[in-house]
Amino acid sequence: MKRLPSLDGLRAFSIALVCIGHVAGTVGSPELLLPFHNLGNFGVKIFFVISGFLITYLLIQEDERNGGINLKSFYIRRVFRLLPAFYFYVICIAIAEVVGFIELNKGDLLHASTYTMNYHHDRAWWLNHTWSLAVEEQFYLIWPLLLLISGFMRSKRIIVVVILVTPVIRALMWYGFEASPSAMSREFQAVADALATGCLFAYLYKEKWPIPSWLKTMWFYLVPITMLIIPAICMKLSPALFYILGQSYINVCAVLMIWRFLVVQKGLLYQVLNLRPVMWVGTLSYSLYLWQEPFLNSWVRDWYASWPMNIALTFICACLSYYFVEKPFLKLRTQFRKRKPTSKKKQAFAAE
Repeated sequence: MKRLPSLDGLRAFSIALVCIGHVAGTVGSPELLLPFHNLGNFGVKIFFVISGFLITYLLIQEDERNGGINLKSFYIRRVFRLLPAFYFYVICIAIAEVVGFIELNKGDLLHASTYTMNYHHDRAWWLNHTWSLAVEEQFYLIWPLLLLISGFMRSKRIIVVVILVTPVIRALMWYGFEASPSAMSREFQAVADALATGCLFAYLYKEKWPIPSWLKTMWFYLVPITMLIIPAICMKLSPALFYILGQSYINVCAVLMIWRFLVVQKGLLYQVLNLRPVMWVGTLSYSLYLWQEPFLNSWVRDWYASWPMNIALTFICACLSYYFVEKPFLKLRTQFRKRKPTSKKKQAFAAE
């Protein structure tokens, strides 16, 4: 399948937000970055929306092309895409703890390796970021299965409900169960609307909904600006306002940005997002996300976590992970491409 324009560039933008947010406060880092230490949350939300959009878009295409989706093939592709690089990182962190180089909290390795870190809130920094990968894996387990059971049109209605109900769930968590900020921004039921927003947009994009005319004009630039400013104002006014509604606003802005750069294929920002070096960073984003955590660490004051060495080490380790772990397994997954069902009757067995 031809790569959709700007998505790799938007991944690069997302990982840049994560890295800027995490590098702030590290030894020797520029002080001007300190006000941006919360940018990582925005970057992860954009990743979620992109994931929801792309997975749904690809599954809709598969259904149109083959008359069904092959659940087994989907999960095999996900395994080859995500697990090798992830478990390579987790094993490296486990070795670092065994030799006494770092210290993990109780349960960190178990929850990381079982993709349940988003429900383990007392975690050390080294595996802290695996919460978002846990959310994505939980989404990969639930969403294709739901599509297979309920069908695409019924599932579309379900994701609309998810988008509307998730802020209510966050309100209940905050006021009824006194949930921690970590739970409010990391547990699956609290962030499912980010993925669902991307899923819904995939339907709209495939149905060729017309893009709002103002997104084609200079008014578009209010989207990324207000995506940063309005949630920050919400947090200042009331943390509850940010966690309940501010996160939903980030999701909407992320979709609007994706929509703009998929459809309006011109302008300076579009050209930047589709530059080869920027697209390369987007391609590298998964390994960058895995390996930025040990080095962009403001909790330690050692040389490897000091600016600008921490940036260099992040890219070096990410490149090693991508070219020697991630990419070889990506080549292997091509043999698991789905075969077309020969009849509608066989559609029911596509997952077997």
